[in-house]
Amino acid sequence: MEELSTRERILQEAEKQFIERGIQNTQMKEIAEVVNINRRTLYRYFPTKEELAFEVELIVMDKLQFEPDTDESLIKELSGYEKVKLYFDEVKLDGIRDLLKFTAEFDRYFQKEYPSAELEKLFISRLDPGNDKLYEYIKEGCEDGSLRKDLTAHEIFTFISQNFLGFFQRLIIREKHLVHEHCDNVDFQKLFRKIVLSGIKEKRKDIHFYG
Repeated sequence: MEELSTRERILQEAEKQFIERGIQNTQMKEIAEVVNINRRTLYRYFPTKEELAFEVELIVMDKLQFEPDTDESLIKELSGYEKVKLYFDEVKLDGIRDLLKFTAEFDRYFQKEYPSAELEKLFISRLDPGNDKLYEYIKEGCEDGSLRKDLTAHEIFTFISQNFLGFFQRLIIREKHLVHEHCDNVDFQKLFRKIVLSGIKEKRKDIHFYG
């Protein structure tokens, strides 16, 4: 196994500490200690904690890019709606729980200015729907008629992606409390999937898409 570079080890430890403690409560000196470097070396790679947190967010965004495990030759035969359904069938919330927790912390921490124009530009480029497999499936569904025609692919994707992040970020943050707040018997992931799929599916009576 190839040894990680110093920069990679810093990012790995920063991601871990930011998730466990939050960006605000994590100190650069603590990251440096675990990585076994001095703070001067750490600041040479990342001049501020804000820049380090931004770099971690870019890594997390890449990790949140999801592609179904189903054989590509089989996926090609599906309608756009069926591909979106498959996408939601295979997304497992438990596997991305920590990543969503960090994105929630990131959103709170950077409510105002970003560390630099360069990082802001890079961040926005990562949000391009064209890079997301879900957007690709939604676009196909709008083109083949399996998804409703009164909304554009961009509108459907933006609504789903923003609501998914906001909704599940809150559930993860409050999961210890929700069980005592009349939510203990609700499967939120299953319910979210059911409502979204029902809401975006074309309801014409002369075509049938199963699932």
